[in-house]
Amino acid sequence: MDLLSRISESIQGSVAAQARMEGRWGLRYACDFTASFHVILGGACTVQCNTTNQTLDLNPGDLVFFSRGFYHEIKSDLYASSIDIEQYREGAAANSAKEPPAGSETRFISGRYLFPSGPMHPLFRALPEYFHIRGSSLGPHDSIKRLVELLSAEFLRKDASHIILSRLTDTLFHYILRHWILENESETHWSALYSDEAVLRAIESMEDALDRPWTVESLARAQGLSRATLARRFKEVTGTGPMDYLNQIRMQRAARLIQQESGTIEHVARSVGYDSPFSFSRSFKRTFGMAPASFRKNQAGVAKNSTGDRPLTS
Repeated sequence: MDLLSRISESIQGSVAAQARMEGRWGLRYACDFTASFHVILGGACTVQCNTTNQTLDLNPGDLVFFSRGFYHEIKSDLYASSIDIEQYREGAAANSAKEPPAGSETRFISGRYLFPSGPMHPLFRALPEYFHIRGSSLGPHDSIKRLVELLSAEFLRKDASHIILSRLTDTLFHYILRHWILENESETHWSALYSDEAVLRAIESMEDALDRPWTVESLARAQGLSRATLARRFKEVTGTGPMDYLNQIRMQRAARLIQQESGTIEHVARSVGYDSPFSFSRSFKRTFGMAPASFRKNQAGVAKNSTGDRPLTS
């Protein structure tokens, strides 16, 4: 399995929705433990990134992607007032979010990807907090553009399928990441990773067999390198040491298995390389702030709530 697919394994689910807004309007998004995107189908709008106070003007075909929890607003113009997206979904304050229509209309698709409430995959963190893909930079047959067209067409169907929308949204995630990686090869860990075959093979070895008792020595020996050389090159490429990286991906995999209710906690512990359930639970709690059993219960509640999301179409 390629590394991009491995990173995507940590996604717990995805939700997409389409909106049509008129007049002056604004929606606020608090994206804890999610990645999200907005893609403009028609009209224009502004995205305000509240943490950095930066703004982006979005035109038809433009897409903005937020790689992790990042509070932002999408609105008709910089000075329009906003309401929380959950309020809008519930419809309680939908009318108060808009002033009388002025003839302008903006149509867009929004999506979000749910992650466990803990650290993301180490390589995913190499992404910027958000990035902007201009529609004008995409060719007429670009995969992102075609997927957006398929999403939009599915939303318009009376028999729109939740499964189809979810699969298209998941696929779009991969193409968005691939686009950014290819456009920014010289600025990220990714290009260095693929140019250092020894580090790449070491990562693939760990990812393929998390249950093995890996050490820096065993990884280095498999690549024909000294312990010090592998450790140095690994940190240069990934920004972290081999054992720190291993612990992070073990916890990511464990969180996914627990969320999927794949066996007992003891079974999960063995699956990610822990002989002792006690040691595993201690490491898991240090990473996620709660014991594995509590995490399973908490994530079951998150999954239940996420299934209640309704389309934004207005």
